[in-house]
Amino acid sequence: MKKILLVSTALFTCISYAQTWNTSGNAGLSSANNFLGTTDNNDLVFKTNNTERIRINAAGQIGIGASPVSHLKLNLFGSTEFNTDSKGDSYHFFNEAQTLNPGGDLMWLSYKNYQANDIGMLTLSTPPTPGNWSQPIFSIRNSGKVFVGVSSNNYSLSGCSDCNEYKLFVKDGIKTEKIKVDIASTNGWADYVFAKGYKLKTLEEVENHIQEKGHLPNIPSAEEVTKNGVNLGEMDAKLLEKIEELTLYTIELNKQIKKLQEDIKGK
Repeated sequence: MKKILLVSTALFTCISYAQTWNTSGNAGLSSANNFLGTTDNNDLVFKTNNTERIRINAAGQIGIGASPVSHLKLNLFGSTEFNTDSKGDSYHFFNEAQTLNPGGDLMWLSYKNYQANDIGMLTLSTPPTPGNWSQPIFSIRNSGKVFVGVSSNNYSLSGCSDCNEYKLFVKDGIKTEKIKVDIASTNGWADYVFAKGYKLKTLEEVENHIQEKGHLPNIPSAEEVTKNGVNLGEMDAKLLEKIEELTLYTIELNKQIKKLQEDIKGK
């Protein structure tokens, strides 16, 4: 009887110490001795409804909804929402590596499957009025197009016939210190005006064109510019064409003036 009592007491003591982690809360714990996890080379798995939700493998990698293959892998189906009430900077992403690989990115967003539609990759919005939070101000589309300052549905600046030729759409202007426009070939610049065989219009022809059309030859009208906009590289070349033509007119007039001066002196 005494032996039975001693064994029972020992078992009760072991069971009591084995059940020190209470679902209603615990106190006076030591992180060295009291923890949730494994002490061998096995994964720690969390389940609900007998379905695995979170896995921490023996290497410390965490997978939520997926087996971990990196330090943290999330496989979240459906919409995911992050909310904060911080009055300062809300979210911070840091990379503490001293030397990064060339071409590496702090963040990479990508669709896993091919998308045929011009859907959004990233959109930033701000409420223009209370309660209207979905006003996009910056959007990157699946086609590679970037919209800045759009007014409604990311396409307010794309109502043009040749929009597929462009990638950046900006509303309300751009302020910058430099713009470089590449010219595809030497044919796109106006040095052809000085080439032999260039047919320079007479000043009379230019005058007639101005009186009839209201603008210089080979220069778009105000109506055309309003409708189609201005291609900076192309327009600079056209303006240079007019400057070079004007230079030729000036040279020719200078020759005529010199000849007149010589004729006057000869009399």
